Amino acid sequence: MGRPPGFDKDKVVQAVERQFRRTGYAGTSVDDIAKAGGLGRGSLYAAFGDKSQLYLRTLEAYCDRTETAWVTVLEGPDDTALERLHAYLVKSARFVHDDPDGLGCMVTGFVVEGADHDPQASARVKQALGKIEVSLTECVQAAQRHGDLDTEADACEISQLLMAINRGMEVLAKGGLDTAALERVADQAFAGLPLTARARSQQTPRPAASGAS
Repeated sequence: MGRPPGFDKDKVVQAVERQFRRTGYAGTSVDDIAKAGGLGRGSLYAAFGDKSQLYLRTLEAYCDRTETAWVTVLEGPDDTALERLHAYLVKSARFVHDDPDGLGCMVTGFVVEGADHDPQASARVKQALGKIEVSLTECVQAAQRHGDLDTEADACEISQLLMAINRGMEVLAKGGLDTAALERVADQAFAGLPLTARARSQQTPRPAASGAS
């Protein structure tokens, strides 16, 4: 397979990213990458370098996109911070099932696989997790300022708990737990936060999901 004239590098990176998310770094061959990207081996190497270089490029693009997406969910005024924390949990519950191929997070895949082939990739994953934690912590602090979460609670510990729940729900989803069950997990996790009495009194039960998406 040759190099298509005027091929779109961004589209190739997106296609290869999904291949890595599907089969992992070790389980993805150069032929798999070439097929996913619609390029021959020679064109692939000429445009992107070797497998490790292309993996890093796709990982960086994925991390950039994921950080931006979670900032969009979590940033906002203090009076809606608690709602945004709940939205984080609900989106976490739906993440795998909302993907047409049921793919999980590339960052989680990297950590679970133990792909330490590239210290740059390890550093980028650590940076992504750190940025998401910061966004969560700031949202927790906003909810505390508004009087929805206990001000004595440690905001960093809460954000780390939420991240652990996020990753755990992804594993459960890939293991076969459906969306409705995961949304119940999200609701229980939210109810377990150190909500103030006022916040608890204002919560209304979310309608039960009709089934898996």
